[in-house]
Amino acid sequence: MKKIFEKVVTITLGVISLFFVIMMLVTAFGGLELNDFDNSIVRALLICLAVIFAVLTGLAVFAAFQDNEKLSSVMLFKNKESATKATVAVVKRTAKRVIKDIPEAKLTKVQIVADDNGNVRLKVDLKLSTDATMDVVTKVRATLIDTFANIFGIEFASIDFRIVKSKNSYVPSAAAVDKRVEELKATVEVNKPEADVAEAAEAAEAPAEIAEDTIGIIPSGGDAEVDEASESDAPVANSANAAEEPVAEAEEVETSEEEAAEAAEEAVEETVAEEAEAPETEAAEETAVDADEEDK
Repeated sequence: MKKIFEKVVTITLGVISLFFVIMMLVTAFGGLELNDFDNSIVRALLICLAVIFAVLTGLAVFAAFQDNEKLSSVMLFKNKESATKATVAVVKRTAKRVIKDIPEAKLTKVQIVADDNGNVRLKVDLKLSTDATMDVVTKVRATLIDTFANIFGIEFASIDFRIVKSKNSYVPSAAAVDKRVEELKATVEVNKPEADVAEAAEAAEAPAEIAEDTIGIIPSGGDAEVDEASESDAPVANSANAAEEPVAEAEEVETSEEEAAEAAEEAVEETVAEEAEAPETEAAEETAVDADEEDK
């Protein structure tokens, strides 16, 4: 049915579009003038064609976005020579008849649709007059499945229900509401600034720190406990002295290295001074030797 409708709409839109295109071309090339359109019949015809074109365009767009295909009948059984179908009216009358035995439910609308995979589904609209919605809908579903399986021998891929009206009388009690409120409050998380969160975390950690500090406090109950405390402090003092000894040794090594560097510098300075005085001494000796020779 849907394919036939789409074909009719497509052909009609094509004919109207072709008519308008031809009319525009003829007018553009001088075959028609504006005075030719100054006629009430021509104007009425153009307006009617424009309205039909707009309506068909809307229907085509609506049909293009329909996911399910509404069927007018459903296949019951077939063979090579024949096929037997049941119309939607037959399915609806049968469903209404069997649902009359359920006073809390009333069937208002029945549709047979098929999806893209070819699966046939039944869509039912119900009016309910009960608080037990799940129980009544489940009962209606079981009734329809058993009825169509035994009368027509068909089984739908699914039966979808839509409740269009519900008459219910349930009113929650104050105690139940208060209990539900307390449960919901327990699940609520308050959105606090980061500063408040940090302060709350510090306040939670403070008791733990105080407990750790009070662990080492010794009560003034006896000398034995004091001795135990002093013995427990002795390894701490020894460990502190052991930590200080490598530091002192490192300082002594640094001092000896500095003294060696200073001694090396003094030796270099003395060598340089001796080398500077050597030429002057040799010159003085040569002058004294020449003076002795002249005296002789």
